[in-house]
Amino acid sequence: MRCLPLADGLKHKKPDADIMFISKYEDGRGILKSRDYKVVDTEADEVLQIKRLADREALLITDFLDTDNAYISRIKGTTDIRVIAIDNNTRLKVIDADAVVNANVFNEGETKSIGSTRYYLGPKYVILRKEFDTAHREGRELRDKVGKILVLSGGGDFAGGKLILNSIKALEKITEGIHINVIVGPTFPYRDELNKLLSKTKRHFDVSFAPSNLLELMKNADIAITAAGTVLYELASLGISSIAVPIVTPNTSHQEDIASNFERHGACINLGRSPSDELLLEKTTMLIKDKSSRKRLSNNARALVDGKGLERALEIILGGHSDS
Repeated sequence: MRCLPLADGLKHKKPDADIMFISKYEDGRGILKSRDYKVVDTEADEVLQIKRLADREALLITDFLDTDNAYISRIKGTTDIRVIAIDNNTRLKVIDADAVVNANVFNEGETKSIGSTRYYLGPKYVILRKEFDTAHREGRELRDKVGKILVLSGGGDFAGGKLILNSIKALEKITEGIHINVIVGPTFPYRDELNKLLSKTKRHFDVSFAPSNLLELMKNADIAITAAGTVLYELASLGISSIAVPIVTPNTSHQEDIASNFERHGACINLGRSPSDELLLEKTTMLIKDKSSRKRLSNNARALVDGKGLERALEIILGGHSDS
């Protein structure tokens, strides 16, 4: 939920700002309300809803996996408000907003203009929580020996539970001297299958369901086996040596491109979708044995994602300099 750290940052910089969320997701609305934000449900005609709620001084921030330009154009055509679109498509596309922020477009330069729209592109602009910027600046010391492996898939693992379940199968042969922590997201739909698999495995796995200390678990990991969504950017900002297994569904098809771009920058090992258990074990074992490979991945990841994307996005929103 990128808009939540944005809202927190805006509230910090502009305490008198009137911030309202429009969301069709009941769980998301509950989280936002618990943080004392105004939240309304999406109406049938969202553009008319926005027009009714917004005055001429309003700023609209949208956040979609693949922004519908017809939707943005209609908003711009019927209101005078400024629109900033956070897009997550991995291909550059025309969006008639005032500004577009897309961390997933790697090969089009960092800033450019198309018509009257200013684009801010690439991992420099990925929006992560403020804590990741702080952790990035603190740095980390690479340990000589691997002591902790983290397995996680982000908010949920919708592709048949393959990443979580197959990682457990593959890592069963890893020595007990290495702690393996499996993070299961709040929407993980395969708990019965997970429990059945854990009851049969010969080694111990520490399974955490939506832990509140996830950032600390990430920071303490030596190796991560991960999906290739926002969580890969988070791990990169921390300098964690990561093995990426993109989860590919209609809602997460962008993960293959993200993993490929990270791999091209030497910032992860990309196993592609549905790797064999043997390949996952092989690459994990290689990283366990090869500190130089872990160090190279760590350094490249930290160079690619510096954790300052939130601050840059806030500068764009507030009209300050944003190309640095």
